[in-house]
Amino acid sequence: MPALGDPPNYSTPRTLGLAVMSVLGALAHFTLGALDYEHVSRYLGLAVMLLAGLLLVYGVLTLIRYVEAITSMEDPHARTPMYDTPHERLTYHLGVGLNGLAAASALAWAVGGELPVWHLAAGAANLFAVWLAWLTRPVTERP
Repeated sequence: MPALGDPPNYSTPRTLGLAVMSVLGALAHFTLGALDYEHVSRYLGLAVMLLAGLLLVYGVLTLIRYVEAITSMEDPHARTPMYDTPHERLTYHLGVGLNGLAAASALAWAVGGELPVWHLAAGAANLFAVWLAWLTRPVTERP
């Protein structure tokens, strides 16, 4: 449990970075999936675009949670507790999982596609987001 007075986990710059990198990675996978769709596999392309859609939703929701946490820190009459909620733990698990899958798919596309450097760049953005999600996991899950 964080100490009283510590900022909530969602209000950290790492959470903002996680949200932004997830959105950028999702947009990169959408674009590269559309450009390289015919060169790898139709089904792999559809799967990656679906994964990019989930990642986009995740990034936008994380960005919304960041903004809510920032604004609620200034609210003199907070209505909900901001520490150690179940969705807080799940948010970072999903961040690691979705971005990890996107990075793995970027590697697969880099091997079989026509734009390997761009796929690897999108995968690097996802790996950075995985790292940010790992660093921002709640204090209760750290050793």
